[in-house]
This record gives sequence, structure tokens and C-alpha cells, in this order.
Amino acid sequence: MIIENGLEVEAPSDNIMIGDPKLISSDIVFKGKGNVLFAEDGVRLKNSRITFRSDNALVYLSSCEKHPCRIKMDAWRGTTAYIGKDNYFNGVMNVILSERQNLIMGGGGVFSFDIWIRTADPHILYDIKSSKRINMSRSVLIGDHVWLGQNALILKGSRVGSGSVIAAAAVLAGKDVPSNSVFAGNPAVMIREGVFFTGASVHDYTEEQTEESMTAAGDEYIFDGEGQVDTDDLFMRLSDEEDPLKMLEIVKSLAGDHDKGRFYIG
Repeated sequence: MIIENGLEVEAPSDNIMIGDPKLISSDIVFKGKGNVLFAEDGVRLKNSRITFRSDNALVYLSSCEKHPCRIKMDAWRGTTAYIGKDNYFNGVMNVILSERQNLIMGGGGVFSFDIWIRTADPHILYDIKSSKRINMSRSVLIGDHVWLGQNALILKGSRVGSGSVIAAAAVLAGKDVPSNSVFAGNPAVMIREGVFFTGASVHDYTEEQTEESMTAAGDEYIFDGEGQVDTDDLFMRLSDEEDPLKMLEIVKSLAGDHDKGRFYIG
């Protein structure tokens, strides 16, 4: 089934779309079977294309009434993507989910232009001596209130804790990013810890606004481990499950009200 701005073009069997996302210059494409797209009320997709490349994948889109989602995603066999609520996409985010690995993305994030997220390399590397594979695919976690800079590349096995910043053009490859820290460079390394950002944009600031911005109070964007989700267990359960409707029941636990520290990384 191909849905182009709401128009069904063709309909292979066994795919399920739950909800009624508003499509603005956007397409949803089912090329396989047994896939599930779940859209909460208030989902808007702009300049997006979500393609189910194979069978039995799940894409869960949370409400984005404040700002439309801008995502180009390829979901391959048995993968899951959970996109949290009210993220801000400055440009189209590119996501490729491969080899039954998954993406969990929290809410309230700030995402710049030309970001890529991948769960596989995807070509296989082997060790010469042992002939064993050395580059297994792995799931990716992006916490709540995360800022990904322009041209950031988030690769397999990366976990970005809530409240953190990945700088422009950084390449994050399989590392854990502690909450409220800044990583930069290729390969990305920590350049600052103990920071937070509010999401305010300085583009059109007056001199007075710049002066007012020199301090900020409160702990709204400072994260701790209270209510932390066992994401290793979550990813394992998703990868072991073959029925996308059961995958849906697993990720539904992430929707709605949640503990602030659910995606904390210490």
C-alpha cells in the first residue's frame, strides 16, 4: 500500500495502519506484509516518507501537534521505531532500521538538518583469523529532550541519555552518552558534562534578550535516574518478538505520562 497525502495507490495484504496521521507532502509505503503503523491523535508528517521495506515491522508515531514530524525512514524486517511526543525537526531526519534492531526516541527533542540514524553498517565484516563476524547490528536510543546538531551521524549501538547534546557533524558510534553532557567530533567524545539546554533559539534576539539569557534557573531539563527504564530488556524483547502487534503492546508502555528519568544514562 502506498499512501500519498492520504491517497491509497495500491494495497498488498496484511499491513495495518492504526490512526489517521495528517500527511503534508508525505508518503507511507508498505512494500512487504504484516507491518504496522500506529499513529496517535495529532500526528502530522511533513516532507516525510516512511517505507516498510520488508515484513513484520512496527513504526509508532506519538502526537506532534506543536511541530510536524519530518522523517525519512526505511524500516526493514522485524524492526521497531518508537518516536516520542512533540519533537522539533528543523529538517528531515534520515533513519534506516536493519536486521531486527530498533530505535527508541523520546520526546521534546531538538533535531537539526541532515541527521542520520542507522542500526547497521550494513555490510558484514569478518575477522581474518577467526572468520567470525565482527560488526553486529545494534539498536539505538535517543532520550528525552536531546539536541542533535546539524549533520550528526548516530550509528548502531549508540545510546544518548536525556538532556544531552550531540554537536554538529559528530559521529557517534556505539557509545553511551551520559545525560546532560555534550559530545562532539569524529569519533564523538565528551567535551562537557553537567550542562542543560532550554530549547530557546537566539536567531532574532535583541541585545536585551541576549542579556536576559545569560542565566537560567530551574531543574526542568536536569535528569536523574528516578523511574529509569531498562532499555536493554526493552530492546531484547522487541528483537525477540516477531509479531508487530505484540511489539506495539511493548512500546505502548512508553506513551503517555512517564517518569522524567526514564532514559537517564549515568
